[in-house]
Amino acid sequence: MKILKIKEGTKKIDSYQYKDRKDIEELIIADTVEEIGECAFFRCSNLKKITWGKHVHTIGYSAFFGCLSLNSLHLPNSIKYVGSCAFEFCNGLTYVEFEDNDEVIIANNAFAQCMGLTLAILPIGLKSIHEETFFGCTKLEDVFIPETVTGIGIMAFFGIAAEQIELPNSIETISMMAFYNSGLTSIDLPDSVLAIDESVFGLCRNLRSVKIGKSIVYIEEKAFENCPVLSEVTVKSPQITHIGAHVFLHCKSLKRINVPAIAMDTYKRLLPKHLHKKLVEF
Repeated sequence: MKILKIKEGTKKIDSYQYKDRKDIEELIIADTVEEIGECAFFRCSNLKKITWGKHVHTIGYSAFFGCLSLNSLHLPNSIKYVGSCAFEFCNGLTYVEFEDNDEVIIANNAFAQCMGLTLAILPIGLKSIHEETFFGCTKLEDVFIPETVTGIGIMAFFGIAAEQIELPNSIETISMMAFYNSGLTSIDLPDSVLAIDESVFGLCRNLRSVKIGKSIVYIEEKAFENCPVLSEVTVKSPQITHIGAHVFLHCKSLKRINVPAIAMDTYKRLLPKHLHKKLVEF
C-alpha cells in the first residue's frame, strides 16, 4: 500500500490504528472524519503527504509522532485542537502553516524536535504558544506570531535558529527559558510585555542588543545569563518593581544599560552595585 484512503462515513481514526505502518506514503482523510486518535499514525516513517478532510477538528496526542518523511503541513481552519507531541520528531518537516482560526489550541511539544523545520506560520486567533511547542527545532529560522497571542510558554522556542523574531504588541508574558540557547542577535520586546521569566534569553550566544518596552514590571533572575556578546540593553519602563538576581550573569561584553532618567534611583536599587556604572539615563 502506498496511498491510504480513509473511507467516507468514518468519524474517528482510532488510537494506534495505523501505528508503525511503513507501507503508507500518502494519507487521504475523508470529509466525514472529525477526530484522529492518539498515536494513530505513530512512526509511520514513510508517510510523505496528508490531505485533510473538511471536518477534522482534533488531532490526538502523538498522532503523527516520528513521521520522518513528512515534508510540509498546511493545517485547515477546521482543526481546533492539535494534541501534545502530535508532530514531534517529524525530522523531515520543513514548513508548517495554519489557516487563521480563533478557536485553535496547539498543545505542548506539538512540533518539538522537528529538526528540519525552517518556517512556521501560526494562525491569527491563536491565544497562547504552549510550553516546548518548538523545543529543539534547531533549524527554525522564521516564525510568524500573530497579534492574538498573549503568552509564550516554558521553553517554547528553546534552541531555535532564528536571528530575529517579531513579537506582536499583544504579548504580556514570556515564560522560563522560552528562547534559551536560540540564535537571536537582537530582540525588541513590545510595550505590552509585563513580565520576563527566569532564563528566558539565557545562553543566547549571538545576542548583541535588547530593547524592553515601557510596561515591564518584572524581570526574573538570570533572564539574560551567559549572553557573551550582549553589549547594550535598553529598558523603557519607569515602573519596574523587580529585577531578579544574576540577570546579566556572565554577560562579559555588557557596556550600557539605558534606563529612564525618572527611574534611575529605582534601577540602582534593583541592580547590583557592579552594574551601576553601566547605567545610562535617557
